[in-house]
Amino acid sequence: MKKILILLAVMTLFGCSDKGSAQKIEFRKEIIYTLDGEKPYTGEAVLYYDGDNIESRGYSKDGKPDGEWTYYFYNGTVKRKGSYLNGKMEGHWIYYYHSGEVEGEAEYRNGKEI
Repeated sequence: MKKILILLAVMTLFGCSDKGSAQKIEFRKEIIYTLDGEKPYTGEAVLYYDGDNIESRGYSKDGKPDGEWTYYFYNGTVKRKGSYLNGKMEGHWIYYYHSGEVEGEAEYRNGKEI
């Protein structure tokens, strides 16, 4: 039981570090870069509308979205979610209303709706 509590505490501490890493990345011409602008970013990406409200969260590889991404309305409810492959929408995407109800769903292959 102690091990589980310690693990949860560590996850909570490191989970709060997203804001710091989000401030170190930015989109430029559809590529995610570190703020110093020297190289495309690889890793978890968390982008903010402002200092507190998350705009999107996902993973990037060599500066391109790659893997699961979730986009949020300004109020924090999910706007849409799905996957990217090498910077292009891929697979099943779900779109939501502000209320949280599903607005629609779509399938993508190589960035195009099918």
